[in-house]
Amino acid sequence: MSLLLPETEANAPSDEAPVPDVYRSLNFRSLQEPYNHSSHDTMASRYSTLDADSLEVMLNGGLERFYKKFNHLSRKINLQLPTPEVRFQDLSFSVEVPATNGSHNTVGSYLAKVFTPWKKPPAVTKHALLPMSGIIKPGSMTLILANPGAGKSTFLKALAGKLQRNSKTEIGGDILYSGFRGEEIELTKLVGLVDQADNHIPTLTVRETFKFADLCVNGLPEDQHDDMRDIAALRTELFLQILGLEVTSGRGQRYANGSVPLKALPVTAEEFNALFCQSAIYKKTMDAIAKGFNEHQFESAEDYKKAHSVVNLARSKDRSEFGLAFIQSTLLLLNRQKLIWLRDPPLLWGKIIEAILVGLVLGMIYYEVDSKYYLRMIFFSIALFQRQAWQQITISFQLRKVFYKQRPRNFFRTSSYAIAETVVQVPVNLTVSFILGTFFYFMSGLTRSFEKYIVFYLVLACFQHAISAYMTLLSALSPSITVGQALASISVSFFLLFSGNIILADLIPDYWIWMYWFNPLAWALRSNMLSEFSSHRYTPEQSKKLLDSFSIKQGTEYIWFGVGILLGYYLLFTTLNALALHYIRYEKYSGVSVKTSVDSVKQEEVYVEVNTPGAVEAVKAAKGSGLPFTPSNLCIRDLEYFVTLPSGEEKQLLHGITAHFEPGRMVALMGSSGAGKTTLMDVIAGRKTGGRIVGDIIVNDEPKNPANFSRITAYCEQMDIHSEAASIYEALVFSANLRLPPTFTKEERLNLVNETLDLLELTPIASSMVGQLSVEQKKRVTIGVEVVSNPSILFLDEPTSGLDARSALIVMRGVQSIARTGRTVLCTIHQPSISIFELFDGLLLLQKGGYTAYFGDLGVDSVKMLEYFASIPGTQQIHAQYNPATYMMEVIGAGIGRDVKDYSVEYKNSELGKTNRDRTLQLCEVSEGFVRHSTLNYKPIATGFWNQLGQLAKKQQLTYWRSPQYNFMRMLLFPLFAIIFGTTFYQLSADSLKKINSHIGLIYNSMDFIGVINLMTVIEVTCAERAVYYRERMSNYYSPLPYSLSLWFAEIPYLIVVIVLFVTIEYWLVGWSDNAGDFFFFMFIFYLYTSICTYVGQWMSALMPNEKVANVAVGALSCLFNLFSGFLLPRTAMKPGYKWFQYLMPSYYSLSALAGIQFGDDQHMIAVTTNGTTVNKTVAEYIHKTYDYHPERKYDFMAGLLVIWVVLQVAIYLTFKFVSHLKR
Repeated sequence: MSLLLPETEANAPSDEAPVPDVYRSLNFRSLQEPYNHSSHDTMASRYSTLDADSLEVMLNGGLERFYKKFNHLSRKINLQLPTPEVRFQDLSFSVEVPATNGSHNTVGSYLAKVFTPWKKPPAVTKHALLPMSGIIKPGSMTLILANPGAGKSTFLKALAGKLQRNSKTEIGGDILYSGFRGEEIELTKLVGLVDQADNHIPTLTVRETFKFADLCVNGLPEDQHDDMRDIAALRTELFLQILGLEVTSGRGQRYANGSVPLKALPVTAEEFNALFCQSAIYKKTMDAIAKGFNEHQFESAEDYKKAHSVVNLARSKDRSEFGLAFIQSTLLLLNRQKLIWLRDPPLLWGKIIEAILVGLVLGMIYYEVDSKYYLRMIFFSIALFQRQAWQQITISFQLRKVFYKQRPRNFFRTSSYAIAETVVQVPVNLTVSFILGTFFYFMSGLTRSFEKYIVFYLVLACFQHAISAYMTLLSALSPSITVGQALASISVSFFLLFSGNIILADLIPDYWIWMYWFNPLAWALRSNMLSEFSSHRYTPEQSKKLLDSFSIKQGTEYIWFGVGILLGYYLLFTTLNALALHYIRYEKYSGVSVKTSVDSVKQEEVYVEVNTPGAVEAVKAAKGSGLPFTPSNLCIRDLEYFVTLPSGEEKQLLHGITAHFEPGRMVALMGSSGAGKTTLMDVIAGRKTGGRIVGDIIVNDEPKNPANFSRITAYCEQMDIHSEAASIYEALVFSANLRLPPTFTKEERLNLVNETLDLLELTPIASSMVGQLSVEQKKRVTIGVEVVSNPSILFLDEPTSGLDARSALIVMRGVQSIARTGRTVLCTIHQPSISIFELFDGLLLLQKGGYTAYFGDLGVDSVKMLEYFASIPGTQQIHAQYNPATYMMEVIGAGIGRDVKDYSVEYKNSELGKTNRDRTLQLCEVSEGFVRHSTLNYKPIATGFWNQLGQLAKKQQLTYWRSPQYNFMRMLLFPLFAIIFGTTFYQLSADSLKKINSHIGLIYNSMDFIGVINLMTVIEVTCAERAVYYRERMSNYYSPLPYSLSLWFAEIPYLIVVIVLFVTIEYWLVGWSDNAGDFFFFMFIFYLYTSICTYVGQWMSALMPNEKVANVAVGALSCLFNLFSGFLLPRTAMKPGYKWFQYLMPSYYSLSALAGIQFGDDQHMIAVTTNGTTVNKTVAEYIHKTYDYHPERKYDFMAGLLVIWVVLQVAIYLTFKFVSHLKR
């Protein structure tokens, strides 16, 4: 049987297999009618719709005909999906949660755990699911309805086998799938769960994501049954078509849904609205749907014996868990990982540019340098790859959420993923090491021999891959990026300290010498040093003398030992990474609070019923009406918007839109995906950062003035972006204190905040941290922080997305009550329910392409809109009890985006269109009833500088206090590093040349390493808050200067604490100068340098487009700090052409001051060998002649650091003021 044959009597679908009624009776003409043909159609319409080159041919005849043929073919080739009966008996779930509602980890709570480990925080057992029993029949679709917090998601996760199991959770009862428990069958092949959170790789297209899921789960089309290959080849396109997916906003959930149904799962555990309504296929009642599935002849209890279904389930255990073989799966993953890298040009070019610049600078500094500096030179050429590999932690973390989503669904093997993740780095690593290593090798004066160069490059590449694999392993072992960075910093501290450069091998204490032999950096350094000094450039005597001065054991066999050990480390770390990914999960589960908000505010308190929509005088709402504001008429006239494509061509997204929005009215902005709803909203609200706008936007008789427009408007974005460490109450108070003018008293502000909390039903959870909230709770917070600004005009972009029906109704009733106080409200909304749609007074409907299809009043029960569409010839009438919003969207051809009729032309030529245009032009004229905003002398920002600074400083301090993974880690790790460094150099005297150089090396390593840790770890914290800064700046909460200063204030107390801890412990363990003045000056200089590194990290976070590029940038800067510090190459050995560059480096001033005060006045004698001659010199003479350190210039060095610190603060401010990576 082939679906490519015409329907003859022998192969035509029989009447015994009717298509589900749900497809036949759809009022969804954009999908069905253009492809439906009568029984008298031509022969072409009777051919199969499965031509592998054309989806249009596949759907020729409509979905009804397609499913008839597919059903008939499935039965012929015995392609039957097991549809088990799901039974749950006494199912319950409880979890142990903190006894204090809204509690949040802080630096203080972490410290308490360390110092009082015997004290356990109080906890209570929360029963998320009480014992329940039931049956879900095959071929049925069950809708779950419940209030927020009632356990809907928990119940779905239980059925899908996705509940978290640990010592704090308890799952009771049984869940049986046709009599089998989940552990007895291959549950991932049987049950799918569409998560509420959309975790996808943003650089892949929707089609690529779907195709990847299709191939992973279903295998290659050529491996399918002969009669099903055409369907398999076009399966991705079919689902894209059914879900109507294009790359536009508002489609994330359909994107998520699509990647799961591709698996052809027989049981899909997900809420009705999330999976089926959004796909725009199933829109019947539950009884009709169940009937339709039965008519579809899918396997069910009535049609097949239960034993047959059980056998199918049991056999699934014996089949392959994966859709592709190991090699095919690995190659597919490798191709995806390649695309991810290629789709991130800033990262790739950043790495290459960094390699070129660092290679050239390294080669320039060490150009034809003396061989006595080779140890430090080669050390740094290898060690800098640790800093580059450090960036891999961020890259791997960003992909880990997607891995956690796809791996439990058996998309691929963990080993395949680990191999692909590692192998894809090979070409990048080899390119970077080749560019950097080649520039450095041939400019530095190392032996110009092809053989020696190949050995040098081989060792470099092996170390680079080993350390990259190690950092990738840390990303799999760590619960967060901050912890990963902390683990990396501990590891790197050992690698650097015990490499044989900072402290020579023969000076390392016996209790630490094992680290020298386990250290991959030490093996790489030893191999390259031995390779270089085994060349014919050196006599055996010269080679021995130099290697002895570096404390390196001789023997060329160590070269290849090093290469072999580095390759062994690479394989070991890659294997451990695969095991860590497979057995360790740090998935984020939504917590269960002790007290759930289930007590609804009385309906009359949040909703005001009015007889006539838009009648402001009908009622005065109690909520938010006490604060004065200026009512505003908003008019748009002939508004057009153009964007420039990458090809240089200009594309028009909005076409001549004319409309008006009056006070006291709530207008819905609707249209199909891609019609320009959000674009129009952004253009009106002034949120677009690019493009060309044509037309007029008039507010109260005058053109919109951006200087005061943000003062009278509020914009609720679709994405809920907030500081996660703030509580709900704090977020609203912060907004009110910055966006309400000083004329309002503190009591009035707090009253408005409390009223808003009540309005949005947030009062019971007001103390909860934003980061712990559910999606719908965050949505209400997003609306709340805008409402407390007391706006005249309120814009809301998809305010009900992510909300359940009850929460959506609560939110929209609250918004309506705000409109009834005389505010102008414009709201984009997607698929509203009837009860929500009827809350709106008017509708602006956009057709695909950015054209107006309808603008006007809705009327009671949407009668005015329905009468308008009914008056247009060829428009089908609405069915009884049908949602007017759904009807209207189907009429204009929304859904999958096929327009049935050009309603924009109908509207333009209609009497309604002309009347609306005249009304808009009338409102644009001068009216005595409205106050011009230009006469009110609004300032762009509501409050003054000191209030902004005070509010921001308080917020940043709370954020830092509630970020223990960042600050507590520093407070824990820095003393640990001090102990490691101090015990390594414990009371080491300065009575020889080796020891003096090692002491200076320790000072260099200490300040560099502590500085780099702050440089790297501050990026995550700052980047996380940067998105919040962009949102708040667009709404003119504050100016950039107080924000940049607040970042400085937030760091001060923590920097002081960690530097005091580190310096005090290390200083006295090593036994440096016991002069109190020297000690405190040492500590102050150390603090200045560490703070400069921290603020450089903040600067890069603001300057660079994303976190990954910021990591690349700080890696390059840290290399410059190292090279020009004066240790790796002393100032006296630098060439005049670039020596001046040291004056720009804080590391130079810091090391000169720190080493100078310790050894600049030391009069002890040491033996110094120069050109074969040994002489005795004082320590002071040696460091002055060798390093150019002068203790009498310590205040000059301190002044240099202070100047750099001030310049850096100015740079941070100017970057936040003039640089924005927000693209809209």
